[in-house]
Parts: sequence; structure tokens; C-alpha cells
Amino acid sequence: MEINKKPKIFIHSWIPEGLKSKLEKHFSIDQHDASEVVLSGDNLLKRVQNVDGIIAQAPIIDKNILHSCPNLKIVSNVAVGVDNIDIETCTKMGIQVTNTPRVLNDAVADMSMALLLAVARRVPEGDRMVRAGEFKGNPYPLLWGADLRDENLGIIGMGSIGQDVAKRAMPFGLNIKYYNRNRVRKDIESNLNAELLSLKELFQTCRYIVILCPLTTETKHLIKSNELNLMRKDSFLINIARGPIVKESDLIEALENKTIAGCALDVYEFEPHYDLRLSKMDNVVLAPHAGSASVRARTGMVELAAKNIEAFFLRNEVLNPVNNIK
Repeated sequence: MEINKKPKIFIHSWIPEGLKSKLEKHFSIDQHDASEVVLSGDNLLKRVQNVDGIIAQAPIIDKNILHSCPNLKIVSNVAVGVDNIDIETCTKMGIQVTNTPRVLNDAVADMSMALLLAVARRVPEGDRMVRAGEFKGNPYPLLWGADLRDENLGIIGMGSIGQDVAKRAMPFGLNIKYYNRNRVRKDIESNLNAELLSLKELFQTCRYIVILCPLTTETKHLIKSNELNLMRKDSFLINIARGPIVKESDLIEALENKTIAGCALDVYEFEPHYDLRLSKMDNVVLAPHAGSASVRARTGMVELAAKNIEAFFLRNEVLNPVNNIK
């Protein structure tokens, strides 16, 4: 392929140098390492308006951006969730969207259990105590936490990651309950000893609830005061999916009123901003959207996003399609 015929690709992501060099053999590459700053508005538009493809980690690819990119043919998202991309407009414009499923399953499932254990056993409280020099001995009532064995774990979103969380939870003696748009196969239910519940039943009966569903128009504010008021007073909410699934102001009210026992959050409704009241609560564990932040997962996600670009332009294939382009 002649140099002046190379498709132009904008990479809004960290990428290994070896992989970038490989892509440069077939594509004209412009990269912005999004590790520090996520481009938006005019700053993003200046970099993408003449490109043929985008590898996108975090930027908002909305209708305004899409209509300003006449040559754009594909957006390869470095994530499973694609709520940062206007899928409907992409489909209408014939722009392919791809994502990176499966490569981050282990990392997110591990982090889900890490957050659950951290909030249940009050790990951050103990860490802060020791660092502040307040550990003076081990009095018997110190930092009693919640037990896991024989308690119900409710999983909202029983896709492949939800199933991996269930596999990790079973050895802790947790009973697996789940809510999903569609019932999973009977053999999966049997292997995980998992029971399908309505959302109301799940909130009423589960001590631990982990959110793993995608953010859509249907799941935005899926959990607000009505749902939180159904939860057990000794229950914990863990959100590692997307922030807007939970109405943050209602969650804070539930925590302040002791409607629930605590929560662990990896994502926030107005990310990266969050209500500072959360940081002052001992029964809250906070993480910086790090669910997939393992070496293997983050590297694998970028590699798969690059493979989607290569397959689309070099072989006229689509490895991980999100939308259907005819």
C-alpha cells in the first residue's frame, strides 16, 4: 500500500511502542496518550476530523464529532461498554463500532471481589488506622466486619463477567442470585447454583449486590431511592460497571440514613467528579475506575482494539462488532 494511501488512524489511548510500530506499516498514525488528559470538544475534533478510523479509550464520540468526520469508517473502542459513543448515529452514518470483550473479564471479576471483600471486612478503615499511627493494640471489638458464608450475593448483569464473579464467589460460601435481561442457560445456572430473581426480590434478599450490567437508556438510574429503600440494612452495594446506573445523590442519602450498611464504588455518576461526602464515610470504599487495570487486561484491550482496526481495513472483516453495518 502506498504511503499516501494509508488510512489515517487517530489513537486516543496508551499503546505499546511495538504495537504502534506495527500499525504504522499499514496506517498513518496520530496518537494522543490519554493517560493524563482525555480530549474533548474542539481539542478532540482537531485530531479526528480527517481520519478514517479511531481507536478510542475514554473520549466522548458524540453526534457533533461524528458529523464533522466525513471520512470516518470505524470507531474501535478500548472497552466493553460503548456508552461513550453515539451508536445510533454511527449506524445511521455507516460507521462501524467495535469493542474489546472477554480480555478484561478476569481483571474486572477479580476487582469485583476485591471491592466486596474490602467493604465487608473494612480493609481501608484498617489501612487508614495503621498509617495514622492509631493502631495501639488489638482490642476485641476492633473493626468487626461482615461475614460472607451463607449470605446472598446478587449480581445485576449475568453476562460473562457476572458469571466469572459468581465462580469466584462460590468458594467463599456465597449463594448466587442474579437479575438479567434474559435468563442464562440452565447448565450455567446449575454449575453456578444460581437463581434468577426479579430486581425487587434481589434487592430485598441479598446482602451483597454487584452491578455488572451495561449503561443504556434502560439502566441509567436503575438504582435510586426506591430500590435502595428495598435493600437490607446490613447490605452492601458494589458498582464496577458504570456510574450513572446508580443515582449518586440517592445513594449518599441512603448511606447517611443508614438505609444500607455501605458501598464500594469503582465508577461515578459524573466521573471523574464525585460527591466529596463519599470520601468522608468510613463505610465507603472508593477506587478510580480501575476494574480492568491489570497489566494483562489493559494491554490486551489495546491489542484487540488494534486488531479490530487491522481486520476492518486490511481484510474487510469485523472481529467484535457492536452495531450492524450493511
